Amino acid sequence: MGFAIAIAVGAAALIVALTRTTTSGIPAAAPGTSAAPTYTAAEVAAAHQKLCEVYKLAARQVQIQTNGDNQALAVAALVNGSVMIQQAVDAAPALPAGDRAAALALAEAFTNANAVGSFARRDDPESRAAINDANAKDERMKVLCGGG
Repeated sequence: MGFAIAIAVGAAALIVALTRTTTSGIPAAAPGTSAAPTYTAAEVAAAHQKLCEVYKLAARQVQIQTNGDNQALAVAALVNGSVMIQQAVDAAPALPAGDRAAALALAEAFTNANAVGSFARRDDPESRAAINDANAKDERMKVLCGGG
């Protein structure tokens, strides 16, 4: 019987906690909901800086390896560049939305160019379109990171 009373008291306490109002008269937030996090200007700047550092390293290795004659190194560079950029975005919650979108667009363009390159030669129209798309998105990142 003591166990049943404990369960009833616990359930009642949970109901009260979930339905109580705050001192302002506004219902308390439901569990699992929260306001979007806010970041300081310093946190936003640091996230941008880190993304740009990773982008510049990834872009450099992609540029070097995709302009050589070793397709395996080009494939590895595109995959690695995409992963590096994705990881940088994932590790930076303070990253501004525009930075995040530009970086993810480039990562996607790298993987798309890599996929198309697996079945189409460089001079194939589909391959050229994928490369041009990656180059355009790379230009956007260059501008974003002060290199273009």
